Amino acid sequence: MTLLIVLSIISSSVLAFMPDGDEYTEIDITSSGNSPRPRSIDQLHCYYLNGYVYIISGNDITSINGTVTRLSDNMQWIDSSNSNILQISVSSDAGVYRLIFTLSDGSSYYGDYVL
Repeated sequence: MTLLIVLSIISSSVLAFMPDGDEYTEIDITSSGNSPRPRSIDQLHCYYLNGYVYIISGNDITSINGTVTRLSDNMQWIDSSNSNILQISVSSDAGVYRLIFTLSDGSSYYGDYVL
């Protein structure tokens, strides 16, 4: 029962940071490497909204390092956070972008999005 309450609190705190409506672009992410899929990926949400990329993870994550690269010219935007939420200011120009990030538990992920 306690576990269900904790999971409910974690889910509601993550959803509080998710935008409403269709104004954002969801970024599908994939785990890097050949290691088994960590539990933390189930709590990850990544999206682009109004010139920012957001990475939101579970409360067990204490830091996030991320890089966004525009694939047409390799322009990069890099940032880090000492919490379970990272907001990276990026270009809003049309193009294909790749997000790569590492969590404090050592797991790494990547995903592409198109503007």
